[in-house]
Amino acid sequence: MMIVKKIVEWIDNTNNFISSFTMWLILPLIGIMLFEVIMRYAFHSPTVWGAELSSMIFGIYMIYSGPCSVYEKVQVGVDLFSSKWNPRTQAVVHCITYIFTMVFFVSIISLTCKYAVESWELNEISTSAWGQPIYHWKALIPIAYVLTFAQTISDFIRNLWLAVTGEELQ
Repeated sequence: MMIVKKIVEWIDNTNNFISSFTMWLILPLIGIMLFEVIMRYAFHSPTVWGAELSSMIFGIYMIYSGPCSVYEKVQVGVDLFSSKWNPRTQAVVHCITYIFTMVFFVSIISLTCKYAVESWELNEISTSAWGQPIYHWKALIPIAYVLTFAQTISDFIRNLWLAVTGEELQ
């Protein structure tokens, strides 16, 4: 039990730390957007980079919220039937559905890794007027999916523990 609990705690703590760090990306995003608006409307001189950089930062901000959303259980779920089941039965059903979720994550991680490696090999740049390198942004995508997958495994372990023992993993 001790090792299982340590694994779950490590995944939770790692993802909470990363999520806490990435939530601060909202501040540079606000700064960039504010700067862009001032430059565009006050000085009639929009930047070439503002819109694209803010999109990239917002994308990272959103995709790195995935692990936190799994941990906090804020995804949309239909519990029309399961809300009437006891916690142990719910845990069994969750374990079964997590198998499908894990297949999805393995597929998406594989695909995004392929695209990230391809982008890195090509030293891909954006097609905008700014023409910034984007391979490093694409490399962050599979990492976010791996972290979300790890958080899903943590949740799976909790549910499996409940399904097997009838007690929640503390």
